[in-house]
Amino acid sequence: MISELIPANKRSTAFGLFDAGFGIAWFAGSWLMGALYDKSIAAVIIFSVALQLLSLPIFLVAKKAGHTT
Repeated sequence: MISELIPANKRSTAFGLFDAGFGIAWFAGSWLMGALYDKSIAAVIIFSVALQLLSLPIFLVAKKAGHTT
């Protein structure tokens, strides 16, 4: 998707920013899950399930947008 939206001369910057954001979010999520694990395993489970449920609308919108035929 990034390749289709960004001009060729800006793609390396776009991919770098995307990967940086992805890495920061991954680190933050892992850190938060580790902190929750110290408090309660149930909290980790609730957090994980809640985020997965919150992601469903995003996937449904993306699926709908992908089937524009």
